[in-house]
Amino acid sequence: MKKILEYIDFNSLTEQELLEMSNIGYKVTGIKDVIIWIGPNPKHHWNRIKISNIPNKYSGENCFTLTIPDFKIIGEVNSKLITNEVLEQIKKFVNINYQTICDYSEYKILTDEFIEKLKKI
Repeated sequence: MKKILEYIDFNSLTEQELLEMSNIGYKVTGIKDVIIWIGPNPKHHWNRIKISNIPNKYSGENCFTLTIPDFKIIGEVNSKLITNEVLEQIKKFVNINYQTICDYSEYKILTDEFIEKLKKI
């Protein structure tokens, strides 16, 4: 018997994922106009963050995925907002906060502790 593989859209978010993720912006990251969503990694995902393609707003329908720590981009990127310079700022933020992001994504810390531990670039 053949198994049918289920197509999984790694750029869209389920309602449950949306509820469990934290969106952070300039006051926390130091990255102007960029909203980053960080949350638990469902079983079919790897460590990743989601980045909005809309300045100062997050929509689960208009974002792209950035895997961590290898920084593979999955999805369409709004290159007017996420320039090479901004992408480097995002990578710097992730590198500085990598362990905290992983701890939050693996349910080791609560949201309030997560936000307190994050370091702005």
